[in-house]
Amino acid sequence: MLRARKRGVDLMSELWYKAGQYNPVDIEIKGSCCVENPYYADVTGSFQGPCGKSISVPGFYDGDGIWKVRFSPLSTGLWKYTISSPHILIEQPYGYIQCIENENVNIHGGLEINPENPYHFEYEDGTKYFLLGYECNWLWALGFDDKNVQKVKEFIKQIKSYSFNHIFINLYAHDTSWCNGVTSIKDYGPPKHYLWEGTNENPEFGYLNMAFFRNLDRVVKCLMEEGIIAHLYFKAYNKKVNWPLKYSVEEELYFKYIASRYQAFSNIVWDFSKEAFHETDKEYIKSRINLVKECDAYHRLFTIHDDRYYSSNEKYNESIDFITLQQHSDFYTSILLERQKRKWPVLNAEFGYEPGPLGSDDLTYQVGHSPEEIIRRAYHIVMAGGYPGYYYTYTAWDVIDYSYIPKGYAYLKILYDIFTSVNWWEFEPHPEVCCWHGKCLARLEKEYLAYFEANETCVLNLWTKNTKFKTIWINAFTGEKLDENLVKPKVHPDSPQLYIFRSPFDNAPGILHILME
Repeated sequence: MLRARKRGVDLMSELWYKAGQYNPVDIEIKGSCCVENPYYADVTGSFQGPCGKSISVPGFYDGDGIWKVRFSPLSTGLWKYTISSPHILIEQPYGYIQCIENENVNIHGGLEINPENPYHFEYEDGTKYFLLGYECNWLWALGFDDKNVQKVKEFIKQIKSYSFNHIFINLYAHDTSWCNGVTSIKDYGPPKHYLWEGTNENPEFGYLNMAFFRNLDRVVKCLMEEGIIAHLYFKAYNKKVNWPLKYSVEEELYFKYIASRYQAFSNIVWDFSKEAFHETDKEYIKSRINLVKECDAYHRLFTIHDDRYYSSNEKYNESIDFITLQQHSDFYTSILLERQKRKWPVLNAEFGYEPGPLGSDDLTYQVGHSPEEIIRRAYHIVMAGGYPGYYYTYTAWDVIDYSYIPKGYAYLKILYDIFTSVNWWEFEPHPEVCCWHGKCLARLEKEYLAYFEANETCVLNLWTKNTKFKTIWINAFTGEKLDENLVKPKVHPDSPQLYIFRSPFDNAPGILHILME
């Protein structure tokens, strides 16, 4: 916070703040309140910026007699704000924010849908975004009682080094049935801090736990500074949480509070619930989503996890921006099907479970798949034009042990590097290109990416009589590359458009990149 004299005007009675573009700044508000419970006091910040831009952002109570309006400047320049409230006699209702250029290369503004290619994402500043998801629903628990959130930073830097950029987090989860109670020092369920005052057994739903939220602030900020999207689930139905009564004023407070406190973080994506199919009242889901949207001045993307009825029903799905699946079979065709229903990004957030370092039986959740099987499934998802989410048994839920680097990390980094080396958002799935086996993404007659199992032979119809093209084979397990001089295709005897390719890798899937000259 800065106090200043500017342009010859005495502004000592007004507050000055400084912030980078897309970076949140907290405006502290004090004053006498006429509402007994300060969490129910309404407060709003109205901001006027350069070129006539304006935005109104709801505030929230932060404890100790202080309310805050958290604001993220939309553009550089001088912003003037006015704080208003029907319940608080505000001591200093006016001030300024000087927005400077964003200096963090990891921050690109909010995540949006690519307007030209709506199956894909891009950031607010136009930077394209290849979503590589990671499940760590108890991430906030790593930061408890540590203002530096050191464990969170260590873990985030670790997974970021393997190109994970989207992390699935429950805003609160209490415990799991498959790993009940605190089984070790790395088991965070039940956690040290509850979301509300009181306990999970005897909650005080009208009062939020500020120790919990100040820690969550630090965790979300850490993710933002590292360029990782925080995919926040408002609810979890099978994690032993004592939630407020549906449609109650206490529950409305919860949804509005989350929206007010976190919308200014540019790395936020909202999700109604983990495994939302547990909620049978779809009107209730829609009402909660709309409640958040009414509060969210930044219009962060909203999705819903694993509720095909909601996401397929036009009565409801207009309230969400993309679909998040939990699909355990038909990985390729399920993505194709969802893309046919609607032009929106399709994310399969949970499709396999990698075991721990001791092998196939080293599990916290009682299902496991080899890393080789998981990466095959991931390629099926991406070759259909979707995005994958990854699950490792010792970081996905309440047991968080990141001392071991799972094999799947490196496999998924190779996948990420392959697709981000091309303009993947311009490619479309073209199953018809593959006459035998294989799976193909293409910019027809220009560029192709095809997936082959080990030693698999496939006939590709390149839809052109142009015989000049370059090919590169990439080993899905090692990243090894072989150029066309080492692996040459054969022209099909019946048609010059058809080429016979055979994967050169004996023990791994191969990705073929074809670039027409």
